[in-house]
Amino acid sequence: MKRIYVSLIALALSAIAFAQSTDKIKLANGQKIVVESTTDIQATLTMGMELTSTSTSVNALEVKNSSPDNYIISNTLTKLKMNTNMMGQANNYDSENKSGNNEDISKVFDDKLNKPVDITIDNTSGLAVAEKKKQSQADVDETNATADIMKIFSDNASDDAIVSGAFEMVPKGKAIGDSWADTAISKEMKTIRTYTLKSISGNEAVIQSNVISTAVNKLNFQEMEFEVKSETKTNGEILTDISTGLVKKRTSVADITGSIQMMGQDMPISAKATSTNIYK
Repeated sequence: MKRIYVSLIALALSAIAFAQSTDKIKLANGQKIVVESTTDIQATLTMGMELTSTSTSVNALEVKNSSPDNYIISNTLTKLKMNTNMMGQANNYDSENKSGNNEDISKVFDDKLNKPVDITIDNTSGLAVAEKKKQSQADVDETNATADIMKIFSDNASDDAIVSGAFEMVPKGKAIGDSWADTAISKEMKTIRTYTLKSISGNEAVIQSNVISTAVNKLNFQEMEFEVKSETKTNGEILTDISTGLVKKRTSVADITGSIQMMGQDMPISAKATSTNIYK
């Protein structure tokens, strides 16, 4: 009897300690997900210039179609409020009260508001499948310096990032304390992501994420182009449903260091970006 009792305890502990995760993201056609995001950025630029920004946004995701390997998910930015201050100049945007919006910022976001963009994701990883996308006029036109710098310090606002961020898979067989990693390389950026399974409770898992990114971006300011080099170290936590692959919450703190090349000299920059994303 004692041996049976010990065996039952061992079996129960095994079920708790190991992730009984799905090997594919589970979604239904027509399923909707609401993403509520907040981001705070504090940056020190060259020659003592400072940038501060706080933003809140709401995105509506909807599963449009599925195949054996992929899902097509539309992303629609439905609400955005952003307050920025660069070199003492305020640049604000409120999608629900446009009368006081900064004109240059409005050119960037008005074109994106309430316009769905379809993204294809791999149903085993949640990552966006690379596709050639048609540029909107807002993408083609030169934006203002504040918007360009915001893209450098916060890379989680693209359609690909918003949709992919709604999913996180725990590899099968991973136990609490186990880690895994992946690497993504593009023309402008290299990203190394390391994950550690912190805890499991029912179908909910908490994952610790550590991400290191190195990037080279181009910044347009007053008809001049500058090269921006940056290294971003991001620490965060992800609460995900291991039975479906759907994320419930993400939190992260990113420390950014780098330089802007001006007149042949590299001028140092630094920033901290704090983000929270809730998925409903």
